[in-house]
Amino acid sequence: MLAAVAAGAWTLAPAGRIDILEFAAEMAEAGNWREAQYRWTQLARERPDDPRILNNLAVAEEVLGSPTEAERIYDEAVRLAPKDAIIRSNVVRADRFWTRVRGERLDPLAARGMVDERVKPGKKAVRVNVALPVPPKLDLGERRNILVTSFLTGDDEILDSNREMVRFLRRELDRRTALDVVEVTPPPAVPEQTIDQLASNAEFWKYLGRKYGADVIVSGQVGYDRRDASGFRDVDVISPTTRQKVRRSQFTEAEDFLYTVDLLFLDGKTGEILHRDTLSKKVTYVGVNNDPLAAFFEISESLADEVLSMISPRRRIDERIIYKG
Repeated sequence: MLAAVAAGAWTLAPAGRIDILEFAAEMAEAGNWREAQYRWTQLARERPDDPRILNNLAVAEEVLGSPTEAERIYDEAVRLAPKDAIIRSNVVRADRFWTRVRGERLDPLAARGMVDERVKPGKKAVRVNVALPVPPKLDLGERRNILVTSFLTGDDEILDSNREMVRFLRRELDRRTALDVVEVTPPPAVPEQTIDQLASNAEFWKYLGRKYGADVIVSGQVGYDRRDASGFRDVDVISPTTRQKVRRSQFTEAEDFLYTVDLLFLDGKTGEILHRDTLSKKVTYVGVNNDPLAAFFEISESLADEVLSMISPRRRIDERIIYKG
């Protein structure tokens, strides 16, 4: 039957449809989503009211970069099978994922969210990890290069966070985007203004854009600090009497490292803000006198994808369920 399908014989007996569902699911699991989409599309022409096929097609549309079309197909699948737990699980996950991508807030009381998304696939379905393409928050158009300037910092920094931030951004932009990084050493200084004044200083940014031939300029403000986080915590210890693991409250020395960056992406020709975003993170380390530089790089690395997603498309992993029979 599969050989006949591969040759283009699309008039299938019922058993053949199950074979194709299984074959397409195998293609999807292997990462060949275009092949899977092609097979499901052919099946959908014969069985347009089969919610299993529509479910699979919707997942394929998400993976191939068409979340709006996926939403339309999901809606049709739910209309045809309103009690199908697998389809509704996918809808919940899709709603949640794309709402976060759009920077919107998901209504926890929405009807779509009132289902158990950890449904068991059973023998006729399979759970798959999908790499979903996320467009950048900022469309750079024809802009080809980027200049990283100095950053505003606080007076009580525990290290030179301006220098480390510039190094980090230059490295990541050069390594993980198609932009040419304009190398200027030392990085251009910025006026001693508030971050809001700096953001609106279009004439200054136009000047830098002309001077260095920069299409895009990135700057902003970075804050980095350390605080004592010692206190009593519940920890698992081995009882010397029973040799079993027990939980006890124990005083533990610890430190919090607090990191905040307000990023400005500016047009090198007009000096206008293209995009502004703020990221922050707190990391706790056990003990005292932890290395602030090592902590800075660990936090920066953990936020790298979020920073780069502002100007470059990324793929994020999520989970869906597809039918195979």
